[in-house]
Amino acid sequence: MAAATTTHTRTAWIRHLCDGSRTPGTALPTRAVEQDYVLLHPDQLCEELRLRSRTDGTEVLVQGRDSDERLVVEFWSNVVGSGPADSAADLLEQHCADRHFGTLRRFRTRIRREITTGARYSAAVQQTYVQDGARMVDVTVTCTLGGDVLAQAWATYALPN
Repeated sequence: MAAATTTHTRTAWIRHLCDGSRTPGTALPTRAVEQDYVLLHPDQLCEELRLRSRTDGTEVLVQGRDSDERLVVEFWSNVVGSGPADSAADLLEQHCADRHFGTLRRFRTRIRREITTGARYSAAVQQTYVQDGARMVDVTVTCTLGGDVLAQAWATYALPN
């Protein structure tokens, strides 16, 4: 089983798995691009997942299941195509990962404009709690340039014991 490596962000790995379900894009659409990554079993991310996708032409939902049909990962976007929002999601996730240790469980993004050089990031812990016996933390990240919000992300991590 070829597991996801740490040299790529989890969001990039999930989109790699979903490549056949999305069309290439070149620019951000006029509305904000939203993406939602849910990692139910992050230790099971691999190339062998069975993927099922649904699209209505304006949004896409891709679910990855293991050989036992257990839902491992889910990806949703309000945009069917790939493009600059994907790079922005990677930058936001990397900013979170550099500051918050743990296993990523959920990552939601809202990309309003492309992230450019000179953009500033701010992150804040929103809450810590216990869920199903695991210590969890919710984090928000905002990316701004000249006072304008370019992108936002909301991450949930399972903290190490």
